[in-house]
Amino acid sequence: MESKELTKEEILSLISEFKTEINKNYAKIEFFNEKIVQLKQQLEKSRGSKFYLNRDEKRRKPYPLSPWDNIVLEVIKENGKPTLSKEIYERAMEKAKTAGIAMDEIKMKAKINQCLVKLSGRRDDITKVKYGGKGFAYCLREWDLDN
Repeated sequence: MESKELTKEEILSLISEFKTEINKNYAKIEFFNEKIVQLKQQLEKSRGSKFYLNRDEKRRKPYPLSPWDNIVLEVIKENGKPTLSKEIYERAMEKAKTAGIAMDEIKMKAKINQCLVKLSGRRDDITKVKYGGKGFAYCLREWDLDN
């Protein structure tokens, strides 16, 4: 099957049609967004509850710190520089033993890993940074890493 070459006029006509369709779709999107806002406002009035259009509008309370979270933060603060997870595991396990919250090694590693995920993700207290060919390290969010 041979493909037909389009003429310059046909190409310009198609481009014009496509742009028109795009503009129609933008208009539809705007219309539907306005309707969604109106419907959510109406629902809010009838139910007395708040609906959020964007996740940013909803403010969550920060997750509370557990004793394990405090140990991990303490290890990083005491080190004073970005700390590899291996070092965090070793020193946090020692601190857990002295604090009397130690358990078997596999469970402690899992607990420390949960803390690292929670502190770097949900709470945003620490950040993960690349560390000299050895993978990643964790540091406090407020530390200036450019210096």
